[in-house]
Amino acid sequence: MPPITTYTQLEDFGRIRLSRNFFMRDFLHSEIAVWHGLRNVPVNPDLAVRNGRMLCEQLLEPLQTTFGRIHIRSAYRSPEVNDLGNRNNLNCASNEKNCARHIWDQPDANGQHGAMACIVVPWLVDYMQKGSSWTAMAWWIHDHLPYASLYFFAKLGAFNIGWHEAPERRIDSYAPPKGCLTRPGMANHGGTHASEYPGFPQLVRPAARSTGVSAVNAAPALPAAPATSIAEPTTPRAVAAPMAATPTTRTPAFTPPAFARNQPTMTTTFPASNGGPIRYRAIHEKTLWRKAGGHASLDSAIHGANGAAALFRGKVRIDYATHGQPRYAVVWQEGQGTGYVIKPDASQPQDIRVQSVPVQKLQAFEVAGQASAAQLEALFQP
Repeated sequence: MPPITTYTQLEDFGRIRLSRNFFMRDFLHSEIAVWHGLRNVPVNPDLAVRNGRMLCEQLLEPLQTTFGRIHIRSAYRSPEVNDLGNRNNLNCASNEKNCARHIWDQPDANGQHGAMACIVVPWLVDYMQKGSSWTAMAWWIHDHLPYASLYFFAKLGAFNIGWHEAPERRIDSYAPPKGCLTRPGMANHGGTHASEYPGFPQLVRPAARSTGVSAVNAAPALPAAPATSIAEPTTPRAVAAPMAATPTTRTPAFTPPAFARNQPTMTTTFPASNGGPIRYRAIHEKTLWRKAGGHASLDSAIHGANGAAALFRGKVRIDYATHGQPRYAVVWQEGQGTGYVIKPDASQPQDIRVQSVPVQKLQAFEVAGQASAAQLEALFQP
């Protein structure tokens, strides 16, 4: 995607769909930019989209599906906007600290990527008005979602929530009780903290987009107010094993959504996610087993902006000259019994053919560190 230099390009950029319920335009508004007449647009639009998709798919969508609509307070900031906010004490950290956070399109000092948004959850606002503490939501997110960092504020229970390639898993707050709630190495960091959020809803995983009906559920009922309000943080009792995010019976098997493409929807049906990591490998003319990460779901690994279909169209940001033309891709999720082999096929929707295979075969290729064209082609034979 070229740099955004015209109004028409900005309009098109804002229409990019990051996930089922979120578009790029949702994250571009900045009161600092509006007041001071600045353009809040990324220098590297592709990187902003890539990191924004991870933030939306892994964190914002599960929150909205579980708690009802969330409100975006502040999200993407251009380096110019963020620097002005920092120099004028407008609640912006330095550019150096906000790279891979609010500055989505620039890596941090370690060369790693991330994205952050400041959000308000109306459900949490109502919950806190009954005398409860923000710490309950913090512990719920800690137990259920792959966040990188959380930072809570005093007004409206707003908080920064970030996705990052190397998550720190740290929670801090400017709201009472102020300071660090937990970080790696603290006694309260591991285990389940369910006793800290009684009455909270179970995690509801977002369903795939298959109809025009919104995925957002009505906000769940609030738990009863506690006998006394929470004024100081409590120390949860650690247990031997952390609580796994538990899919509910409301999570069906799904058909891949079409938000990342303008082609007919594939008929491949994936099993419901078990939360295991996604493995993605590409087989090129020169590089016989290229590993790539960053996919939040099987669907994104096949149909997403950096998935197999985009790879075969030459749209993925890799050095095609070094690796050679892509011939196949293999995708699986750890813990599932079925994986997928993908190859270009102009007769199929989105110009790819997807073949399901026992995941053990793909894991055998992984051990060997390669798979020949003959071995992969044989998997497409009846």
